[in-house]
Amino acid sequence: MQGLVKKRFVLYFGPRFVGGERVSLEEGMAFFTDENGFRPQEVRDIERMEQDDTLNMGPLKVWRVE
Repeated sequence: MQGLVKKRFVLYFGPRFVGGERVSLEEGMAFFTDENGFRPQEVRDIERMEQDDTLNMGPLKVWRVE
């Protein structure tokens, strides 16, 4: 029986992003909430990402790595 693989994302915050340039690794969808500034359409787009897909949202780049 195959276990569920938790989605992993690399987030690249570009230099224009508030707080400056940085990279972070997020596991699962818990980070992508309204409280963190993501609109419902953006969350749906991120949920539908396949492995190795990238999505640009202004100065934020989301890359699904697993």
